[in-house]
Amino acid sequence: MNTLKNILSFLNKTPQEKIGKTPESFCPNCWGRQEYGGNFFKALKTEKLENLEHKKSWITAYVERNLKHIQLQHKKKKQVCNVCFESFDC
Repeated sequence: MNTLKNILSFLNKTPQEKIGKTPESFCPNCWGRQEYGGNFFKALKTEKLENLEHKKSWITAYVERNLKHIQLQHKKKKQVCNVCFESFDC
């Protein structure tokens, strides 16, 4: 459920606050380079999601299907991406 909170928090930011940013706990390397961010926003527009609170199940399903694998995993004192294997300090 923390993942959903992170995504909703990210989506509620202003467009200026989102530029160059990644939702918390997701790999910034993969979010930007592999354009998961752009694909996610296209999907949101397609679904015409205006009231995000009512679409939690859609967002959760989308994250599980498309973004789960780029979530950072805690290993020792770092967070590691299972796709690009970049590590980030906690």
